[in-house]
Amino acid sequence: MDLLRTRADAFGLEGARIEVHGATITAEAPGDSGERLRQLAVTAELGFRPVLGGDSSVPPELQRQFTAFDCMAPVPAGAPALSPTSPTVACDRTGPTKYVLGPVALSGRDVTSAKASLDAQTGNGWTINLVLTSAGGRKFAELTGRLSQQSAPANQIGIVLDRQVISAPSVSQSITGGAVQISGNFTRTSAQDLAAQISSGALPVELTVSDVTHIPS
Repeated sequence: MDLLRTRADAFGLEGARIEVHGATITAEAPGDSGERLRQLAVTAELGFRPVLGGDSSVPPELQRQFTAFDCMAPVPAGAPALSPTSPTVACDRTGPTKYVLGPVALSGRDVTSAKASLDAQTGNGWTINLVLTSAGGRKFAELTGRLSQQSAPANQIGIVLDRQVISAPSVSQSITGGAVQISGNFTRTSAQDLAAQISSGALPVELTVSDVTHIPS
């Protein structure tokens, strides 16, 4: 409940009221259409994983999983979370592209803050700027340094949020300093919502939205 309240504040849901009734959580917010109330329930488990392959390069041990994986099908209810210590298959958030990803190299726990901003200089549009912890900065420098020595697609980092690859940038050198920028055709709202989810932390359990009701004022 405290985490959901923190996330509601990050979303700008002023006056939000969150209550727990047994196994049910009720969230109310004046003036919201329901979209950001739905976003409160997103798990927001963030992971940075090395890309092991794409459509043309799949390790033999993951070939069957890669072939059977359907990016256009919804994730079944109750499906187990991705293992952070094992390779996996995940889809791009905006299309049918499939990625084969290695274990998590750093996670949301390595992120100090996340903020949305408009990058007008490079033309990337709305982006999410992350500041890493000192340990996270060292992990990221090691990861990018290692991947920069690889050929495509193994020089890419899959930035995964709740089973979806939200960005998969390629790297050409070790990135130090503990700052990371995520770009990926975000709108202002989607960038702000993603930044709020990351900065407030991942939910420890998976929530299912059962009903959203809009009461006209």
